[in-house]
Parts: sequence; structure tokens; C-alpha cells
Amino acid sequence: MDQAEYLLKLEQNLMTGSARWIADFTESFRDHTVDGIRFDMLLRAKTRVKGFFLSNIMSFFILPNYRAACFVCGSDQAKRGLRSLLAVMSRYMEAEALKWCWLVIPGHGSFPGALRKAVVRNDVREIGVALVDLDSQEIVTNSSFMGRRMVRHIRCFK
Repeated sequence: MDQAEYLLKLEQNLMTGSARWIADFTESFRDHTVDGIRFDMLLRAKTRVKGFFLSNIMSFFILPNYRAACFVCGSDQAKRGLRSLLAVMSRYMEAEALKWCWLVIPGHGSFPGALRKAVVRNDVREIGVALVDLDSQEIVTNSSFMGRRMVRHIRCFK
């Protein structure tokens, strides 16, 4: 699977697939630049989902209306420095009042050991990070709740 095909499937799964139960992803931007770093895709969402009349009322009174985002960045950019990507995302989260974010890094072939260790050791609670090997369909995430939760929704290889 090539990266363009994966981006299309990921976008579809986040906006209309299984991830819609996590957040209502309504905006998608391709080749979006934040603080001089180009992301292949940026999706923005709110956690208060829309529905029919009764579910809309229940959602309004029970669920918090957090804002969230999913950043997708090529493996070449991530190999230059995961720390700088996370810093840019943190500043973006503060500026846009986001509660949590996902960072998906798709690539072909295995990722360098240093990058894999940096992802696994990432302890930022509000940001889930995942390395997606498009050849072997292996996903490596950080151990935070956001990292563990995102695996099911970014596994869209079929």
C-alpha cells in the first residue's frame, strides 16, 4: 500500500468509520503547514458528536465538548526529530484550545531504533503517537491512553 492510498483510507476511517465514536472529525486539510513544518494531513474534531434529536440532546448535556486533532506526518520529517514535531503540536494545541491529539507517522520499511524508542518513551498524556509500517502493517505506539486508543482507528490497511 502506498502512502497516498493509506492517507485516503485513514481520512475516511476517521471521518466516517470507527473513529466517529471517539470524536466527530469534520475538517481535513492536506499539506498543512504549522510553524514551518509541513504535515501531510491534519484533521480536526470535536468530541460532542451529532445525531438524531434525542441523542443530540443527550450528547449536549452529558458529553464534554473537547476539541481534538489528528496530525499525519511522513516518516522523513519524523526521522529529523520527533521532539520538534511534538513541540509544534503542543503549541498548536494551546493556540487552538485542543484537549488531545494524535500523531500518525506512516512509512515504508522498519523505522530506526532510535525513533521507535522515542515513540515508546513518549510520556505526553495528551498526545498519542503511532509509527505505521505500510509494508509489514506493524503499528508502534506510545503507552499513554491516547496512544493505546488510537491503534484500532488507524489500522486501515484493507
